[in-house]
Amino acid sequence: MDLDLSYYLGITRGGAVAVVISTVVLYFAFGGLLRLWGQRLYSSPRSVDLAVATVLGAIVGRSTIGHIPTLAGGLIALGTLAALELFFRFLRRLPIPKLRRPQTPSARGVVLAVGGKVRADTMRTYGLTMPVLWSALRQAGVSHPSQVALAVLEPRGRISVLRTGQPIHPSALTGVRGAHTVLEQLREAGELRTAPLSADEHGGPSGGSGRVPTPEAPDSGEAQGTS
Repeated sequence: MDLDLSYYLGITRGGAVAVVISTVVLYFAFGGLLRLWGQRLYSSPRSVDLAVATVLGAIVGRSTIGHIPTLAGGLIALGTLAALELFFRFLRRLPIPKLRRPQTPSARGVVLAVGGKVRADTMRTYGLTMPVLWSALRQAGVSHPSQVALAVLEPRGRISVLRTGQPIHPSALTGVRGAHTVLEQLREAGELRTAPLSADEHGGPSGGSGRVPTPEAPDSGEAQGTS
């Protein structure tokens, strides 16, 4: 019995077109889904969320290749994804304001704790628990809640921590949701510092001295109240 390699490795012309169309559609669909839920999926260690992310990846991968996965179909899907990435990267380099990536990312950092006070509602919204938060605090060398000036859930799901006693410049809250309200809370706690750092605080005379832009005040609808 002859082994027909073209059946297992090749693809028809119509199948190739179907793979390209499926890849393009799922590229936009999956990208939009990640913009909406990506921050929560990245941050949550729950097995349910990890399973959802795994299933989503499996659905996208299986749907792009077609009814019968073949080597040629996989190569076409990979090539289409690479072409899409290169195309949009090229568009962002064009001197057209509407095509450029906005200065403020769509996924913004979210404050989990400020001035030693945890925002329980925000923690629940993003599926986080106190053990998860304390794990990040311990890694930052925090042993007591009063040592936390600010804890932020970053867009990629990592929790960053600024300790009390550190000089915090307003620009450190760039890209953080509700930055204006948080700045006021830090100012009341005496944690803000707007003066430039000295040479020693920069790490020596060779430290950089470039000016860092301060965050723009967010819309009133984004401002979060204190816990």
